[in-house]
Amino acid sequence: MASFEIIEREGMHWVKANLEQEELRAEAGALSYIEGNITVDTPVPTFRQFVAATLAEETLMRPRYRGTGSIYLEPTLGGFHIINLDDEEWILEAGSYWASEGDIQLSAYRESMWNSFWAGDGLLKFRTKVHGTGNVVVRTPGPVEVVAVNGSYRTEGPIVVGRTGSLAYKVRRPTRRLIDYALAGETFLKSFEGDGKLLTCPTPYWRMRFQEMLRTR
Repeated sequence: MASFEIIEREGMHWVKANLEQEELRAEAGALSYIEGNITVDTPVPTFRQFVAATLAEETLMRPRYRGTGSIYLEPTLGGFHIINLDDEEWILEAGSYWASEGDIQLSAYRESMWNSFWAGDGLLKFRTKVHGTGNVVVRTPGPVEVVAVNGSYRTEGPIVVGRTGSLAYKVRRPTRRLIDYALAGETFLKSFEGDGKLLTCPTPYWRMRFQEMLRTR
């Protein structure tokens, strides 16, 4: 089984993956450098995957690394989190997937048009679905909290990084009556319902927030 390390230095985080005659998939453009005898190729997606990736602005053409050695991925001012899947299915927010072991299956997952529209994501919203047994690395703007959901979890902002496939995603009003909703000044809430887990990032690293402020100036 490939091993992942999250390294921190000078306010930056990056991922090191160690392979022993194993396979790794990573986000396109994530590679920094390679040590050892490792070959790289890119599996060609199916037509359906290509269309989904085009509509979702989420690439599915992710390089595959095979062999023995170490792979260093690009650093970021944000952070990373490792999910250990045990024959599980997770649905990751667009842009959150970073790397995974070769046995993990990757595919596109489309939310319902109704939920996507009222959440402000347009009519078509695709996310990355990972399934199987092994490790998956996700990219986050800050430290991650693992939240166990038994019933529902509602949020207004985009703090959810990923969810288990057992959780249903809905968009709901924060109040029961329309008049209360109109007076409250709140937007629709993203509701995750059922039994499962969420990865949330309510507080980004200050470095990420500062970088975002500079980009908007």
